[in-house]
Amino acid sequence: MHLAWLRPRRSLAGRLALAVTGAVTAALVLAAALSVWREVDRYAADKQAALEAVAQVFAHGGARATAANDEAAAAASLRAIGNVPSIVYGAIERPDGSVLAEQGIGLRLTQDAALDGADLSLLHLFAAQSLRATAPILENGRPVGRVVLIGETDDIRDHVWAAGQNAALAALLAVAIGIGVSFYLQRSVTRPLGALTRTMEAVRLRHDYTQRAPVESDDEVGALARTLNDLLSAVNERDHRLAAHSAHLEAEVQARTADLREAKQAADAANAAKSTFLATMSHEIRTPMNGVLVMAELLASADLPVRQRRYAEVIARSGRSLLAIINDILDFAKVEAGKLDLEHVPVCPAEIADTVVTLFAERARAAGLDLAADIAPEVPQAILGDPVRLGQVVSNFVSNALKFTEAGHVSVRMALDAGDGCLVIAVADTGIGIPQDKLATIFSAFSQADQSTTRRFGGTGLGLSIAQQIIAAMGGTVAVESRVGAGSTFSARIPVTVAEPARPILRHGTVPAAIVLDTAGPATRVALAASLSAAGFAPVAADRGAAPAHWVLDAAALVAAGRRPDRAGRVLVLAGAGDNAADQALRSGLADAVLRWPVIQAEWRPLLAALAAGDPFTASAAVAVATDLMPQFSGARVLVADDSAVNREVALEALARCGVTDVVTVEDGAAAVAAAGAQRFDLILMDGSMPVLDGFAAARTIRQREAATDRRTPIVALTAHVLGEAAEAAEAAGMNGTLLKPFTLRQLADLLQAHVPSLRDAAREAAAGSEEARAALPTGASPGAAPQASPDGDLLDAEVLDGLLSLGDGAFLDRVLDLYRAQGPVALATLRSALAVSDQPAIARAAHSLKSMSANIGARALVARLRAIEDAARNAACAEPQEACDGLETLLAVTIRDLEGRTRAQAVAA
Repeated sequence: MHLAWLRPRRSLAGRLALAVTGAVTAALVLAAALSVWREVDRYAADKQAALEAVAQVFAHGGARATAANDEAAAAASLRAIGNVPSIVYGAIERPDGSVLAEQGIGLRLTQDAALDGADLSLLHLFAAQSLRATAPILENGRPVGRVVLIGETDDIRDHVWAAGQNAALAALLAVAIGIGVSFYLQRSVTRPLGALTRTMEAVRLRHDYTQRAPVESDDEVGALARTLNDLLSAVNERDHRLAAHSAHLEAEVQARTADLREAKQAADAANAAKSTFLATMSHEIRTPMNGVLVMAELLASADLPVRQRRYAEVIARSGRSLLAIINDILDFAKVEAGKLDLEHVPVCPAEIADTVVTLFAERARAAGLDLAADIAPEVPQAILGDPVRLGQVVSNFVSNALKFTEAGHVSVRMALDAGDGCLVIAVADTGIGIPQDKLATIFSAFSQADQSTTRRFGGTGLGLSIAQQIIAAMGGTVAVESRVGAGSTFSARIPVTVAEPARPILRHGTVPAAIVLDTAGPATRVALAASLSAAGFAPVAADRGAAPAHWVLDAAALVAAGRRPDRAGRVLVLAGAGDNAADQALRSGLADAVLRWPVIQAEWRPLLAALAAGDPFTASAAVAVATDLMPQFSGARVLVADDSAVNREVALEALARCGVTDVVTVEDGAAAVAAAGAQRFDLILMDGSMPVLDGFAAARTIRQREAATDRRTPIVALTAHVLGEAAEAAEAAGMNGTLLKPFTLRQLADLLQAHVPSLRDAAREAAAGSEEARAALPTGASPGAAPQASPDGDLLDAEVLDGLLSLGDGAFLDRVLDLYRAQGPVALATLRSALAVSDQPAIARAAHSLKSMSANIGARALVARLRAIEDAARNAACAEPQEACDGLETLLAVTIRDLEGRTRAQAVAA
């Protein structure tokens, strides 16, 4: 390091020495320059002053001669300059500048002289090497001329050289002192830094954290060394701890691994237990649900009055919704992931509203509340969505509203936002309301307005939270508006895709617009008024005057009045289920149609359409519901093994609907094995969980026995297990598939079609499809044959005819028959034209029109034929030729003839 100052770019010591030396040298050079300058300036000033003093002397001595203009005397006075050293020229000038006398070298006067000391700079003095001085010559105070003297300055170089030597000696001494100071600083500052650097380099190269930097002072460098030593000590201590930890790490990892293995085994055991519980609960719930749903479907497809059929359909539809919700509850993976899988199928919003108000009608009636649904005319006929989830949301809103409403009403409204096209569902009530500070948490799970709410009204607080999650999964939002004591409105906005546009109903110009709404229920009254106004009617007050108007009023009030309202047009009465006042009003001719409470769109829209068009009302005020024609497998032999008597009965009835009557039932797996060995079956439906021998073991036994033969009977697991190992055990047992309980008739028919398609009886299906229509014709007649006598019971609905005959004095049926005789052929001609061009929507409309008027007079066989055509056309699958109308024309003629016979018989009896 002793030569480090020679490498300034690499050494701090060198840079420090160079900085000190350079600073001292620069200062000395500047000081020497200033000293030389001052010396030259002092020399020039002294020289000038001496020269001016001599000039004053000569001016005084030559004053008389100059005044007398005596050149000789003036020259004599100047000769003395030769005795003055360094003066090389002297002259006496007249006032006009001419020379009176002069001595010395005059040629240097104008070229070299520094005029009167005007420029005494060092450079000028070195160049001119002379000075000039002047003094005025006065005679009696009057200037008579002047003396000019020039002196040499050639000794100035000697003075400058001497000053420079002194400055150089001083600079050398100062530089020596600076170098000494720099070496001192190197020893006191840079040497400890160098030692610190060597220590850090050793640590870097050898990773030896035991090295320590020497601490030689208490200054900043010493503090830096101590800090480095502390850091090395901390790192060294950490290394010791890491080494100690590494020594025990393997044992710690083994211990942690054992703990994790035990925890995993415990979690797997808990998961298996939960799955087992869910699978068991699934089986226990779905087994009774099987009986409920299948029997409800069988009931709905039976020959029931329209309203009873609708009740059965609501039961079946609600059961399916319940089953779908149960499936989601039991779907462990879905619950764990917090997801909801949504369907994307056509959904009718009006049907959702109908189902909900029908489900909660009895609850509302028992609480003395009015319940109504208002569907705006712009709401599409169908949207793409999940019907179960959408119904669940509306049900949760309505259930919540009914729970917290003690008096007043609950209304459901559906509308389409014209701005963003969202479906807006709002449920308003006149209940207790919600405080403003509770609105923010009302959609939280297990949350209600306060704890007293739970104690007073019950519930878990989950309904609104579930509704919010469902709406969020649909991409929508929920909201609530409430005022304490006035009620609440819960709403949902859902973006929708229109599957079938709205079909608004508009009043015909010839139909009177005025209509009186005189019903007790405020929500029902508002809903009916909104629908009527949208259709072009004008609801008016009951006491507005005597102008003609249609009426909608309570059946009990009309019967109590005993007469139709004055100047009434068409009269509709509103009555609850089982209210005999409605039937009495119809039989006595006081009313033209009955509207049941709660008002549902499936009944109200046909009535509104007939009212707006001026068409006759249907007898039942409801839309006829078509039943599906099931495939028939009359030649199939089926074995049903189930330990539940209910399930066996359900299977028997369901198979019978599919034409299967050769059915053997057993109660356990062992009996199933014995029955399968005793006789041959085309299909075996095997329950999974049975006593003695479960269905899976029985299936394996049957498969082992069949291994020696060429026959392999289809075996289908008829099980309620959807979770756990039981759902996969069917495939492992060699079964051909699984039919989950509860099942639908269509699922059973599809199963039969998949496994025994060769046994399907197409002829019997055709017979079943047109059985009612053919029953209207005489024995042996074809649809195109001439009308012959046929029994009324096969052609006409006796219940509808009895209702028509009981109205008025018997002339009512004549009027209805006259209308049917006039309009029926027209509707049939429209249907024929639509069939000719295969216009499916037109076929559906024409078939529906003729079907509705036929149902109104009880033409059962004709309704059945037209229903099949309408359903096929609505699915764009109607392939009936135009000639099919020939058979319908024959059936229409037979129907009219039999109706006329019943009318004549009634008249004779009267």
